[in-house]
Amino acid sequence: MKNLIIDSRLRNIEYEYLSKLFNVIKLPLSNDVYEEISGHCDIFYCKINNQVICAPNSLIIEPSFKTGNSIVGKNYPNDIKYNICQIGDKIIGSKYTDKSIEPNLIVNQGYTKCSIAVLNSRACITTDKNISKILNDNNIDSLYIDEPNIKLLRKDKTISKMKGFIGGASLVFEDKFILFGDIERLESKNEILKYISKYNLKLVDFKNLDVYDYGGGLIY
Repeated sequence: MKNLIIDSRLRNIEYEYLSKLFNVIKLPLSNDVYEEISGHCDIFYCKINNQVICAPNSLIIEPSFKTGNSIVGKNYPNDIKYNICQIGDKIIGSKYTDKSIEPNLIVNQGYTKCSIAVLNSRACITTDKNISKILNDNNIDSLYIDEPNIKLLRKDKTISKMKGFIGGASLVFEDKFILFGDIERLESKNEILKYISKYNLKLVDFKNLDVYDYGGGLIY
């Protein structure tokens, strides 16, 4: 069974489901970044060519992980050094990416991984229009959605006024597109369902719950 590092604020029903698929490791909340992203693995970790790279101040570091050069900090762009996404052979990052990582596609959106839900080695869903254009221009099938109803949490699990991203609100594993909440709460519901069906993914969601951005999940 693979390991999954995920925000410790996840709800019990989500934990129970994920525990059937993974050894779930709850990421403690860090004081080094602002509270909404304090338990987000996509802030402290990235996975490039099956190698997990982590910030030196990550609260969980395994012997198999490679430690990057940059400490993650509270203020942008110090909080997005490891917010990197890989789709096939394309490594998507920003000019602020940690020097231990070498992106071959540079985008302006620093919250790169937050913004992208990777479906497979050739397709994704993104909440960033410019990322979508760059990916489509580089032979990656990218669906852009404008989605206002993805929520971020404060440390006490109350809902923040900040808006979340599709990459942080979902996880793809085997043939499952796992959404952290009820897809009925999303304005882009029909677009997402049609698109994941195109790639033979089955939706797993959690009924009657708001959709939360947990920073995705790190599978290793």
